[in-house]
Amino acid sequence: MTLPAAALRASARALASRGNRLMHRAPSAAARPLLRSFSIAPAAASEKPFTPGVGKGKTATGYVGLAVEPNWYNVMHQEFQALLDKMEASDMPETAQYRIDVTKWCNFCLAQAKAHPNDPEAVEDAVNMGQVEELIDMARDEMVALDTYLKVRMWELVGEPNVDFEPNPMKDPFAADGDEAVKEMIRKGMEDLQKQPRA
Repeated sequence: MTLPAAALRASARALASRGNRLMHRAPSAAARPLLRSFSIAPAAASEKPFTPGVGKGKTATGYVGLAVEPNWYNVMHQEFQALLDKMEASDMPETAQYRIDVTKWCNFCLAQAKAHPNDPEAVEDAVNMGQVEELIDMARDEMVALDTYLKVRMWELVGEPNVDFEPNPMKDPFAADGDEAVKEMIRKGMEDLQKQPRA
């Protein structure tokens, strides 16, 4: 269905006049940028001053799709504690390396958040894995990985590592107690290099 040209012009004029009226109004609460807020108490003398874009004045993370989390402390605590609780309630053994690693990571991040409950930048510096919003996002992603790990029971699929480990990497293979097979491989490699034409 097409509109007559006169109707289109009238519609455009109506939109333009509405736009002009909106431009002269104060921004609504929904249009204002989201700021972190921690307390309505007056700032202590030792607190850093309010700086737009930093700390309490943070309005963006700098990443598309990753919004500022004004309630970062509670959300971070909730997400990391959920990981710990889910592992605790599961039948994954405490000796599973995945459980050990995730538990250490969660406890470290929670400890840093508890040590700096009003300073997300201090938490970010201590953890050194990005912004608190990124940490929250990582915890949510880890929950997806944990669900898969528990569903497949991956700890049962992990066997003992079969690794050749040379405790002394500086050991000379050409010494009297050196490995004959290694000596032969090195000799053959050197001979092959010498046979190659030079550029």
